[in-house]
Parts: sequence; structure tokens; C-alpha cells
Amino acid sequence: MDKVTSYAGFLALSPELQRLSIRKPVFKTVLLGEGGVGKTSLAVRYTEDRFDQQMKMTIGVNFATKTLHSSGQSITLLLWDLGGQPRFQDVITDYFKGSKLALAVYEVNRVFTMYRLEDWISRLHSSVPGCNIFLVGNKIDERIPQTAVSLEDAEEFAAKYDAKVFEVSAKTGEGVFEMFDAVGEHLLQFL
Repeated sequence: MDKVTSYAGFLALSPELQRLSIRKPVFKTVLLGEGGVGKTSLAVRYTEDRFDQQMKMTIGVNFATKTLHSSGQSITLLLWDLGGQPRFQDVITDYFKGSKLALAVYEVNRVFTMYRLEDWISRLHSSVPGCNIFLVGNKIDERIPQTAVSLEDAEEFAAKYDAKVFEVSAKTGEGVFEMFDAVGEHLLQFL
């Protein structure tokens, strides 16, 4: 018989086969926010370590996965990259279900994109009450200091949701991998 039918049979497998036969926990994380803030670029930078200057608008939802190794544990991160255009708003809330974490993304030079997250987070919490939030300011490589969202303003906004704040650049990669390391640490609490 090829199948492992008991715990003793499982232990008889080599350590390599044991690792292959144990599923890693999978955690759904949604990227939400207005169109053009760089949600897809963040997902691509993290999962493929590249940046596409000609990135196309997300229609509906894109998916990406990546295995994270954090604190000696391995988990699979399932990223749901949600289209931010108003025409997708009616179907988006269905995609929130099952999320453990939301990356609420805004563009640092477009202040209104941070404040529009109030509506996104409200929709998220109506579908998944208590879903945790990471507030992510993207495009810091293009920051215009006089008009951009300051870190202090972002922290004040995030405090309403008990959210952690990250500033990143999908284009240069600055802060992206550190943010996703924090995502992994955060999700380990659900094991």
C-alpha cells in the first residue's frame, strides 16, 4: 500500500518525504486600495522580484503565492490583488472572505488615496470583521515632501484601525521584503 495510513507509517517515512507530505498552512492576504496605487506592482516585486513599468490595470482580481519562512516555520502566502477601479467595487467584497490580513495600499503623493481607504476598510470589515490591516504607503521613491502623505499622518490614520504602517517602493524594492517579513511574523500567530 503506497499511502501512509497511520501516524506510525508517517514516522517511518524519511525526513525528506515527511516534509513533502505535510501541507504548509495557507494564509489569504488581500491587497486593497484605489486603482493605480501599485498593488499589483507590490505583489510582483515580492513574488517575482521584478518591476514592470508598463503594468496593466487589474481587472477583477489577480492571484500570487509565495512560501514564507519565518521564525523556523514555513507558510504559504496567498495574495489576492484586487482591482481598485470603482466598477469592480460591487464584486470585490466577496473576495474579502477568508482573509487573515489586508494590505491597505495608498500612493504617498496622492493623499486622497489614503483617505479613500476608509471605504475599502469599511467594506472589508463588513465582510470579515476583525481582519487585521497593514497600511502601506507606496511609491516613496517619487515622494514630493511638500505635498505627500507624511509618515506621521499615515500613523495617525492607521491608529483608527490599530494598523501597522509601512512605507515602500515597488519600483526600487525599498521596504517591500521587510514588509512581507512582517506579514509572515503577523500570520504566524494564527498557527
